[in-house]
Amino acid sequence: MVVWLKRVTAILAAIVAVSLLWRSLLIAVSAVAVLFACVGLWILWSRWRATQRFRSVYGAQGKIVLLVYWNSPNWQRYVEKKWLPKWGHRAAVLNWSERSKWQRSSRAEALLFRAFAGARQFNPLVIVVPPTGRRVHVVRFWRAFRDYKHGKDHLLRSAEAEVGRYLELPNVPDRPLPN
Repeated sequence: MVVWLKRVTAILAAIVAVSLLWRSLLIAVSAVAVLFACVGLWILWSRWRATQRFRSVYGAQGKIVLLVYWNSPNWQRYVEKKWLPKWGHRAAVLNWSERSKWQRSSRAEALLFRAFAGARQFNPLVIVVPPTGRRVHVVRFWRAFRDYKHGKDHLLRSAEAEVGRYLELPNVPDRPLPN
């Protein structure tokens, strides 16, 4: 009888503990879910804000591309000889080597870069911001230039073609918009 009473007491104690902990666990899980939702909304808002800022500064000039690179011997010459003549009239250029001169949040290019670049393989990078719509296209060239340095140009050509496709989309003007 004593053994049975000990078992029932242990079971009741376990039920009470689980019910008390369950409430705390439910609150903790809910708090984490709300935190993730808030972070997701913050990221969406910052991307929307950066896109709108870029469009307001450069849209009237017909610039829909942000080209980010730095003074690296691996790609600086290539970017300046091939990309700038090809896309320069439609691009705002951001030089990573001069990032100490960027003001924290005032430049539209820096804002867009921070919102879409991420922490890895962000240099060189092309961000295409169509004049309308929500879809922003990000093309990363770091891996392509790494392979290009070793004589393999397939990824580089493929990424350049991807940028070309994004620039040929409807609603993407090839010249400045009329005022």
